[in-house]
Amino acid sequence: MTRRSRWLVIAGALVAVTSLGAQRARPVLDGRRVVEAADSLWNDAVIRGTRDIDGAPGPRHWVQSARYELHATLSPSLRSLQAEGLLRYRNRSPDTLAVVALSLAQNLFAPNAPHDEPVPVTGGVMLDGFCIARLTHAPAHRLCGTARDDVTADLRVDFTVAWLTLPVPLLPGDSVDVRARWHFSIPTEDAPRMGSDGSVALLAYWYPQFRVYDDVAGWDADPYLATGEFYMDHADYDVQVTVPSAMLVAATGVLRNPESVLTPQARERLQHAARSQVVVPIVSDSMRRAHGGTLPGATLTWRFTADSVRDFTFYASSDVVWDAVAALVPRSGAASDTVMVHALYRPRVRAWRSAADDGRRSIEHFSARLWPYPWPQMTVVEGIVDGGMEYPMLTAVSVGPDSRELRSTIAHEIGHMWFPMQVGTNERRFAWVDEGLASWLERSLMVATTGRDDDDDGLPVLYRMMATRAAPSMMVHADHYANSMAYTMASYDKLVVVLRAFAAEYGDNTLLAGMQALGARWSGRHPYPPDITRTLFAAAGDDRETFVREWVRGTGTFDASIGSVTRARDTLVVEVRVSGGARLSVPVEIRRDDGTVETIRIAAAAFRVAPVQTLRIAQARRVRSITLDPRRTRPDIDTDNQQWTP
Repeated sequence: MTRRSRWLVIAGALVAVTSLGAQRARPVLDGRRVVEAADSLWNDAVIRGTRDIDGAPGPRHWVQSARYELHATLSPSLRSLQAEGLLRYRNRSPDTLAVVALSLAQNLFAPNAPHDEPVPVTGGVMLDGFCIARLTHAPAHRLCGTARDDVTADLRVDFTVAWLTLPVPLLPGDSVDVRARWHFSIPTEDAPRMGSDGSVALLAYWYPQFRVYDDVAGWDADPYLATGEFYMDHADYDVQVTVPSAMLVAATGVLRNPESVLTPQARERLQHAARSQVVVPIVSDSMRRAHGGTLPGATLTWRFTADSVRDFTFYASSDVVWDAVAALVPRSGAASDTVMVHALYRPRVRAWRSAADDGRRSIEHFSARLWPYPWPQMTVVEGIVDGGMEYPMLTAVSVGPDSRELRSTIAHEIGHMWFPMQVGTNERRFAWVDEGLASWLERSLMVATTGRDDDDDGLPVLYRMMATRAAPSMMVHADHYANSMAYTMASYDKLVVVLRAFAAEYGDNTLLAGMQALGARWSGRHPYPPDITRTLFAAAGDDRETFVREWVRGTGTFDASIGSVTRARDTLVVEVRVSGGARLSVPVEIRRDDGTVETIRIAAAAFRVAPVQTLRIAQARRVRSITLDPRRTRPDIDTDNQQWTP
């Protein structure tokens, strides 16, 4: 999600969730405790062999998985949803599970539900049926019956967290099928990350979803309170969406039945767009008004499939137009492949005419810088969310007439297709990982396409803010920051500062190599902070843990300054000081009166031994200036104390 849309009202503290059932597994821990104990929990996983000390998955590493077959029906007014589905959970862990945890995130909108941001009250999700359809060795009377309103008594719902007690334990290697039916009122557009304004509807976290059970902390049972985002396993999806025939639908995954929902003209344009790097209007405004994009009838059912994604979201409207273009993405063994980039938006929002092309630029840039985008399509949709919000293969953005802001927001959200959509981090407990990396990627795209980073002018102010007592640690649960400024600084901005510091010390290409290694190791898996820092900053070698302690885990800052400058005959004696608690090397540029320039680099290790280092510069009379960090590559909180002239 973009930092532009973040604001926070803390309403209370989380209560620890107690362990349920007789699992031969780790106890269920409160998320705040997991964040505080992340290192010790990770060390235990290293001992068990599921993690490696260098930050890679261990020889005994495992990840759970699931499959969802879902059918959703939207009301013509976009105000309610009815759905049903078969949910399969696969236990790939070595543990025997007596209970399975699920997320019912729509219950954020239930009466009296805990939340840390204002949310509309809709009644939450209503379960019309919920039962176990298949489980090896389960007695028949504990499985789904014939009654349509069968909701098992073995399901305990605590707002957004549900616990299903199994009639027999789920053994390693086995799976359980759950059949469910549910409905809910779609919240208004002031709901976080989804909703309907009567014109467009964005359906996110709309189905019962299995929660993550990982090798470090066991079941993730943190409630959804609106601020902290999501933690999800990768799964396979086969989803049908039934809507009034005039509506267009965009979703996670690939449309499998275009011949059943789109007119021949729209299908022909789609085929053309798949080969075009120039934006093609699939459904223009004139087609939309003449209902020329979709087939006639009362309703149409759109079918999408997606493999190995961590969520499924869809968007529907009869008021939008549809553009598409092909992005060229490098593939191993081939020159390039195409990824379809779609944009759906209301035609009155003129800046969106560039949205599909902005998406194409982001896909191509990040694929070249990191690793190739893995899915066949990416969709950008307009409306509902404040700022932007990412989902697998789909992002929603609400940006006004500023085309530059639209491009940067789209870049940020598409950056999330790498982190956390591929590298599956826990956004609720460690928000700084995905938001910080997406913020860095956003800036990278803007520099590459426009030659300017919009935040360059504001970064010195940010550096100074981080020097205040209000500067928070990144290692805080997303739902436990004191205010929105603290959350934004720690989750969106601080890692950008850290990455700039690392690149200044070790080089941009070294930083990119660390990001690529993170993807190679952890795509489709769940890295914890030690995995991330040991992989991302591996090039620091023996200084890696020192760098992490000062820059990631600490709240220190960096300030390099020139102290006293004295002359001893024809030698200048210059004191260079580093303060703030976080260390980096300092380049020193010496300009002489004949135009020659010399550069000296004082190593970070020297400042760790003594915060003040002394330089002796010969031929003092010829020195015209001394400047620290002349290229401004270091995140220095005060650049006014870095130059001396005689």
